[in-house]
Amino acid sequence: MSLTSDDLKAIRKVIREEVTREVKDSSKTLESQIRFTKIEIKNGIRELDDRVKNVEIRVESLHEDTKEIKKQVKKTAINVEDVLGFLDAKDVELVKRVAKIEKHLNLPQN
Repeated sequence: MSLTSDDLKAIRKVIREEVTREVKDSSKTLESQIRFTKIEIKNGIRELDDRVKNVEIRVESLHEDTKEIKKQVKKTAINVEDVLGFLDAKDVELVKRVAKIEKHLNLPQN
């Protein structure tokens, strides 16, 4: 049994139609998957964008808090210096008074 030219053309036509149909189906499936993937990626990007904005807000808040803490630390340092200066002056006065009292009472001086 040998195939004629018309038989071969008919077989080619059937094969071509089947391949074309499969390619169209595959193309539609791929296009659908690509659309779905694009949507997923866009949603993911939106979620990440929201998270980045929230982090930026928190960082800014922490930055403001840090500024306030630095101001308070500077004020505290100044107050500590003032208190230490005052206590040092009072200590010197007290040492002088004790020395005068010891001298007046004829006590041994350290």
